[in-house]
Amino acid sequence: MKVQELETILQRMLNDNIVISARSVIRELDSPFKHASDITRQPERKVLLDQYQTRQRELRALMERTDKQSPSNLQARVARLTQENEVLKAERDLLVASHKAMLLAVGEMGGMAAWRKFFPAWEETRQRLTELQALPSAKILPPLSPNTNRANEGQTKAL
Repeated sequence: MKVQELETILQRMLNDNIVISARSVIRELDSPFKHASDITRQPERKVLLDQYQTRQRELRALMERTDKQSPSNLQARVARLTQENEVLKAERDLLVASHKAMLLAVGEMGGMAAWRKFFPAWEETRQRLTELQALPSAKILPPLSPNTNRANEGQTKAL
């Protein structure tokens, strides 16, 4: 009689996707068992418990394989997308460095006027390149006053 009650409880737990263990069976409200050992020490009950645990593992594995949004599938997808993102960032950084070098070369050859011929919407292009930090930058030094020279720059006069 208790074997039938156990099977009823196990079937309900399987249907409700509740983790099946001897301890979880005794926690069920309609369980006639007071201790987990009431299930595990009786060979017939232990076999039944093992069968339902095996079925639950198989069902969960099947659900995992068929569910496209399963946690392991999502983790694999996040890992793949993270790796793709890193590759794209590296490619972008390479293109930005290459672009800066190209602009410097064009500047030496014909100036920005030559480069602007390729981009009719120059202001929009310049703004976007500035956001991407793809324009070369240069420090602009103030003009020297007539009474100073580069050798004395940065030195203080002794009093």
